Amino acid sequence: MKPGFTVKAIGLLMAAIFVFPTIVVVGTSFNASTLILFPPKGWSTKWYQEIFTTSKWTDAFQASLKVAVLAAIIAMVVGTLLAFTAARGKLIPSSVVTMLAVLPVVVPTVVAGLGFYIVAVRIDLSGGVLGLALAHSVLGVPYVFINVLAALTAVERNVEEAARICGASEFVTLQRITLPLIAPAAVIGGVLAFIGSWDEVIIAGFLNSPTFHTLPVIIFGEVRSGAEPSTSAVASTVTLVSVLMLGIAAGVPALRRKKLWRKS
Repeated sequence: MKPGFTVKAIGLLMAAIFVFPTIVVVGTSFNASTLILFPPKGWSTKWYQEIFTTSKWTDAFQASLKVAVLAAIIAMVVGTLLAFTAARGKLIPSSVVTMLAVLPVVVPTVVAGLGFYIVAVRIDLSGGVLGLALAHSVLGVPYVFINVLAALTAVERNVEEAARICGASEFVTLQRITLPLIAPAAVIGGVLAFIGSWDEVIIAGFLNSPTFHTLPVIIFGEVRSGAEPSTSAVASTVTLVSVLMLGIAAGVPALRRKKLWRKS
C-alpha cells in the first residue's frame, strides 16, 4: 500500500467524521415528525417555513446578521490600521502591536465574555447590537490583522516609491496603490470575522437580554430544554450561511487575479 493512499484514506476518514454530525442535523431538519429522528420518518420543509415565519427566529436572525456585519466592519478597520502600524509604523515596536492584535486568540472565550459583560454593564451597552458587535469585533481583529499584515509584507515598496517619484502624494499612493493591493486580504479577514461572530455563543450568552438574542444563543437554549426539528432547521441555515461566506472568502483572490489579468 502506497503511503500516499494511506494519507488520503486517513484524510477522507477524518473528514467524514467531522462532516457526519452536520449531515445528521441537516437530515433531522427535514423530518415530518415533531421529534428529532435520523433517518427522518417522512420528509417535510415545514420546519424551515416555521423559522422564517416565527418572530422568535426572525428577530434572532436579524440580530445575528446586524451584529455580524457590524463586527466585521469594525474588525476590518481596526485590523487594517493595526497591520499598517506593525508594518510601517516607527513609534511602536512591531512586536508589541502584533502581540496586542493577536491577544484575543490567546484569551479564553469565557474569560473574555466575563470581561466584556462587566465593561458593557458599566457603560450601558449590554443587551444590544452595538455592545455585542464591539465584543465580537475584538475577536475578529486577529483574522484581519494577520491577512493584511501578510499582504503588506508582500507589497513591493519600490512600487509605492515609483508612484511618489511620479508626483503622487502619500495619500494618493495609499489610495491608488497600497489599499487596492491589500483590499482582498482585508475582505477575507472581514469574512472570517463575520463567520466568527455569526456562530459565536459564549460571549453572546453573556451580553444577551430578555429582548435581545442571537441565533446561537437560542439554539443552545433549545438544545438544553428539548430541541425540535425547527432547531435543526435553524442550525442548518446558520451552517449554510457560514459555508457561503467561506466560499466568498475563497473566491476573492481568484476574482482579484482575474481582474488583474484583464487589465494586463
